[in-house]
Amino acid sequence: MSECFKALTRLLEDATLYIDQLKPPQGEIRICVELSDTKEAATLVLGNDPQVLEDAQNPDCKMLMEKRVLLDLLERKADAFALAGRGKTGEKRPIDFEIYDKERVEEIWEVIRAVLTCFFTPGKIKVKSLKPELAGLAHGAHPIPLVYWNGMRSSWILVKKGEILNKEGERDPWPQLFIILQGKGKCVVGGIELGIEPSLVVYVPKNTIHKLMAEEDTTLIWLAWQAH
Repeated sequence: MSECFKALTRLLEDATLYIDQLKPPQGEIRICVELSDTKEAATLVLGNDPQVLEDAQNPDCKMLMEKRVLLDLLERKADAFALAGRGKTGEKRPIDFEIYDKERVEEIWEVIRAVLTCFFTPGKIKVKSLKPELAGLAHGAHPIPLVYWNGMRSSWILVKKGEILNKEGERDPWPQLFIILQGKGKCVVGGIELGIEPSLVVYVPKNTIHKLMAEEDTTLIWLAWQAH
């Protein structure tokens, strides 16, 4: 019995209360988790009969990570979604993916997002620690994704002093907002500049260039919707 199989079995037992969030709308989806350094693998089967199988067994997709990453997840020393999140398409991250069933790509990604949120967070009740050391790196800042589900996206984000969130000035095809928790700086939305401070909410329209410049360490909640 491989360490990968034992780890996934433990995580599946922990996910009992959240199992409905992990199932695809119909049928089943098989996610092979492979440890790239040891080549151990196990397959997480999500459907009407959730289970873990040894080795790679007819997977619809593969999740790749090193053994130390899996152990860090089990010990709450890392956040799976933060390690998998990327700022640019094609960017290599500590957790990476290969999709095999090209006819179910969107459905598979929805299940993967749920797995990163709930399955790989240990514990019977899912709790995330919003600590800088657990954050990833994307769009010039340090996010910990909270919910990516059914058209809604949400992250806790740390923008360190001197950093610029969305420095590239990307436009997103969905509405979004920033809830400033602490810190101060400036935000530019559609060419209009305003100061930011705690307890302020900034709404960003669709397809609008926006940036946030931190004059001191700033934390915020980012929320987007209609993000299909």
